[in-house]
Amino acid sequence: MDFSFQPHIHHILIQNQLVILDEKSDSYTIFSETQTKILIERNRFDDSYSAMLEKLTTLNMITHSNTTQILITAKINQEAIDDYSWRPIRNQISKITRPLPILRAGLDILRLKAQLKRCGLGAVFNNMCLSKKHLTEKHETSCLHALESYAYDIYLSSLALPFKVKCLESSICLFKRAIKNGMPCDFFIGVQLYDFLSHAWIEVNGQVVADDKNLPRKLSKILKI
Repeated sequence: MDFSFQPHIHHILIQNQLVILDEKSDSYTIFSETQTKILIERNRFDDSYSAMLEKLTTLNMITHSNTTQILITAKINQEAIDDYSWRPIRNQISKITRPLPILRAGLDILRLKAQLKRCGLGAVFNNMCLSKKHLTEKHETSCLHALESYAYDIYLSSLALPFKVKCLESSICLFKRAIKNGMPCDFFIGVQLYDFLSHAWIEVNGQVVADDKNLPRKLSKILKI
């Protein structure tokens, strides 16, 4: 019996190990090389394969299917990064402090926090997909500087908030601002296996905005919106 991943499950095969992201629980699962091999071989007469399918079905990660789902494999020789925390690239952004935009950026973070708590990450992702699908007005990248300034406002507002603002939250806010302003934008989550790390960022026309420009070379993309 074959299987396919549920729509809320995203996966990538890195160095013979399967990494999955469950957007409903906002959690990652890393399979050992042995477990990954069992899933890849799909031997219907192997008790270990049947037991693994039963477990993953119970966890609502997979569904039984009559067609074979091809596992997405990471690029060979993907670069890696050390422990990484998001912050915008300051030399691209005006150093002028603007209290009102900083306050608004902080409110955006608070609203997103409340939405994530109330609806969950999956619902937020679904809304992002819908907003991107319905994007009609498209602006040129002349608006890019305003988006980078907004990223810096998020960073400054995060310094005053009583909690850590994660890259996921800042990138979702950046995505929403870009789409609201009619700018085509892609949202990514990338991972690396050793040491395990996940990071979210956005790109406009294939260029990383307000973050390390080399992220696409350093991390394997497990999710794209």
